[in-house]
Amino acid sequence: MTQAAWCSAALVSAGVIYLGLAAFVWSNRGVAGSYALITMLLGVKFWSLSYALELASTTIPDARVWAGLKYVGIVVLPPALWSFVWQYTGRGRLPRPALAALLVHPVAVLTILATRQTLLQDYRDPDEVTWVLGTSPSPADGDLFVYHQAYVGAVMLAATGFLMWQLSRVAPPYRRQGRVLIVASVVPFVANVLWTSVASDRWGVIDPTPFLFLVTGVVLVWGFFRLRLLNLLPVARGLVLEQMGDGVVVLDLFGRVVDVNPAASRLLGRDKFTMVGRRGAEFLPVLGPMLAARGPGAPADETEVVIRRAAVAGQRAEDLDARTVSVSLTDVRDAAGRVTARLAVLHDVTEDRRTESRLRELLEEQTALAETLQQGLRPAQLPEIDGVSLAARSVPATGRVSVSGDFYDVHPAGPERSAFVLGDVSGKGVHAAIMTSMARYTARTLSVQGWRPRQVLEQLNEALLAADDPERFCTVVYGHVERHPPPPDGPGGVRLTLALGGHPPPLLRRRDRTVQPVGTPGTALGLVPVVEIHEVHLDLAAGDVLLAYTDGVTEARRGDEEFGEERLAAVLAKVGAPPPRQAGAPHEEELYRGGGVGGVGGVGVGVGVGVGLEVRTGADGGPRGGHELAEEVAEGVLDAVTNYASSRDDVAVLVLAVR
Repeated sequence: MTQAAWCSAALVSAGVIYLGLAAFVWSNRGVAGSYALITMLLGVKFWSLSYALELASTTIPDARVWAGLKYVGIVVLPPALWSFVWQYTGRGRLPRPALAALLVHPVAVLTILATRQTLLQDYRDPDEVTWVLGTSPSPADGDLFVYHQAYVGAVMLAATGFLMWQLSRVAPPYRRQGRVLIVASVVPFVANVLWTSVASDRWGVIDPTPFLFLVTGVVLVWGFFRLRLLNLLPVARGLVLEQMGDGVVVLDLFGRVVDVNPAASRLLGRDKFTMVGRRGAEFLPVLGPMLAARGPGAPADETEVVIRRAAVAGQRAEDLDARTVSVSLTDVRDAAGRVTARLAVLHDVTEDRRTESRLRELLEEQTALAETLQQGLRPAQLPEIDGVSLAARSVPATGRVSVSGDFYDVHPAGPERSAFVLGDVSGKGVHAAIMTSMARYTARTLSVQGWRPRQVLEQLNEALLAADDPERFCTVVYGHVERHPPPPDGPGGVRLTLALGGHPPPLLRRRDRTVQPVGTPGTALGLVPVVEIHEVHLDLAAGDVLLAYTDGVTEARRGDEEFGEERLAAVLAKVGAPPPRQAGAPHEEELYRGGGVGGVGGVGVGVGVGVGLEVRTGADGGPRGGHELAEEVAEGVLDAVTNYASSRDDVAVLVLAVR
């Protein structure tokens, strides 16, 4: 068997190996760059088989055919290699303009071979033909061969250089494999340059490039697919990891650190190369139990730890304080769903926790301020009024801590006379509290001077206008309470003088439990220079109850439905301890009458119609004293509103019960 035959057999065997490698890559085609690598392996296989048949040829015509066909395998290598490198390094498909540019050379070469083959290889001059191994004719180089050779070498060396640069950046435990891949990629090109420039002409030896490409193909398949080199950290994504603000630690299945980005190095206070290859739990102890607890298909784990970092060269002293870090651990899976690594992401939440702490402190301060301001909007304790018991309640809106605009007060208004006031200033917060405080103390000052209710509200309107805040206005119910001397045949009562400044009229419940609104509507205060205020006089007997309230009571909502005045009247009619029904007393449906005292009109509504409220009454149904009755009414109204409403504004009520 001749040497040419042996070389041909070896090249055929290499082609079979290339085919096997391509089949193996096809079975792992889910890995990035697999299709491009298959194309490259098949191209080298075609080159090897064609070259084997060229060496086996003993005549120039046969050799010319196979020498031309081997270029089909050669010209696909540059675009296939660039596609492989581009895809495997995470950049996706090769851009169409680049692919089109790379395909110009194959089209041109194949066109030349089909039309003027002598431009690449020339068999015409027998003196120029080289006989490889003494029996196989090898053509002389054509005029364009050197340009073709230079182009193929330059393009493939550029792709190989790019891959080498990426491989040089992998973590230390994988650099040995990276160096093997670099050497395996470069050797075929070095051998081809030497053969082209020296060996082929001087010694007539065969071209070793197809054999050496076999080594490259085996190493590529071994490194990238069998051992899954770099699959834990695709090199193109390394650029993203380097720039991430969160720390990233890549761990293998044994918990060893594979790679660390700069953010993680700063957080842990460790140099990257002191951590790679060692167990992650050495630097971040929480990883130990997190890794031990992970089972198949487990979701991402997350926990928070406090890290006190070690000093890294060049790091500022203020950066070495304890940091609160959120650590999440997730699995990295390949295309087949197998866990190949674990990814620990370290998110520095120190500033978030500090901000939350500051917000809590501010909220506590705001709450304390709100409570302090709120205390200034109403008396700490209601005074005693002869013949009248008082009770009041005030609660802020649902989900709100800010200062309410509701206020109430009871204070002296001269000899044998007391004044009460309940109001609602528009808006919330400190500015509303200032306006509220001014309204309350203005009413106090004017009351002591003996001004009538109408005069008090008119003067209060001027004071609010002088504040020069067009967004602030106020609604107020203000009244005087005077004791009637008792008649000889029964208990005495009280006289109320009532004025409304745009406020909802109070509800009056008589002893027989009839409920009616009282007072004449007037103009809200703080909006216009001249307001319309009317005084109404009411005589109340023992057992009568007056309920003043802010609009937060009736406007409390459950869905789209308001609590409303009808429900409030029903609650007032039922709450407390009702006396026994007397002969001729009206039924429940007659208890709430529109068109009450003082000109407040309306349509009469029944108390029991569609109310659906449970109202707290006396435990034994017996009569109650005035003070206890006032407290029960206030508490019962507040309970009914808060239990009914899913959403409500600030609520304030003031109850006067005649004893």
